Amino acid sequence: MVMQPVLYVILLGLVMIVYARFIPKEQTTASSANATVVQEIEDTIEHFAAEMDEQNQAMLDLFSKTKQDYEVELAKLAGRLETLERQKHELSKELTTLHVNQPPVLSPAEMLSALNAPNHDIPATVNVIESAPDLLPEEPVYVGLSMKSRYSELFTLHDQGKSVEAIAKKLSMNKGEVSLILQLSRQEERTRV
Repeated sequence: MVMQPVLYVILLGLVMIVYARFIPKEQTTASSANATVVQEIEDTIEHFAAEMDEQNQAMLDLFSKTKQDYEVELAKLAGRLETLERQKHELSKELTTLHVNQPPVLSPAEMLSALNAPNHDIPATVNVIESAPDLLPEEPVYVGLSMKSRYSELFTLHDQGKSVEAIAKKLSMNKGEVSLILQLSRQEERTRV
């Protein structure tokens, strides 16, 4: 049997109809898959943005707490500084009052020159010391006037192991003066103990 051309046209039409029905379904499936992927990406981005907001808020809270702690600590330190300045001022007044009432103190260089000079050149305070050593009042030790605080650079060099000659040269002092200061410091430490 020979097929007639009408049958060919009908068969071809049926194949096209069946094929046309499958194509839109595949495109619909692909577009729904794309829509699902796009939705997942949007959800992920929203989740990331929410996490970033939480982290930013946590950082802001941390910075504000740190700032408050800093301000509290700064206020404490300012109060302590003010108290210390007041104490320093009061101690300076007391020290000035004590120095006004005390006889002049010879420097180590003046003591050396007085000890090496003939008796007629020795100041009256040294003559009194030689004539009546038992009558000397015990000198008070001032906290702010220790040998180590007055000659801090000298003692720093001495603590570094520098020799008396090197210290004298560096500070433009006599070797005898440096030795005297070191000896007086040792005596001062013994009297404090």
